[in-house]
Amino acid sequence: MFGCTPVIFPSEAKEGWDFWSQATLTMEPYMKDVHFFRQFCVAWIFSWDYRLQHFLPTPYPLPLVRIYKIKWWPEFKARLCGKENVDYFCKNGKRKFTLHNLHLFDKSKVAPAIPSKREIKKEKSSSSSTKTKARGLS
Repeated sequence: MFGCTPVIFPSEAKEGWDFWSQATLTMEPYMKDVHFFRQFCVAWIFSWDYRLQHFLPTPYPLPLVRIYKIKWWPEFKARLCGKENVDYFCKNGKRKFTLHNLHLFDKSKVAPAIPSKREIKKEKSSSSSTKTKARGLS
């Protein structure tokens, strides 16, 4: 196994995969996987270890075998292939979230509101009047 598999998905990505599987019933199973990974740019880590294994009888030396592993890449934003994004893609043919606009939809990081020009003018005028009152000039 050299590519990604739905077995390694975290819960949010798993929900998106389940929705995709139900929405694409006419697709062949292999093509379902390929299209899902391609459309939602799913990333994973592919690695291997070496191990000595007993395959041949004892007079022969132990062969060195490569053991392949895949795992989920924790830095990948699972929301990109989550149910909300997959549902939007199935209805509209394009993704709601991409790597470039995901920060706009992030609920945990709300940007501070930028004050308008009127609010800035009000602050300046109110602060200057309080300074003059404090000095006893008014």
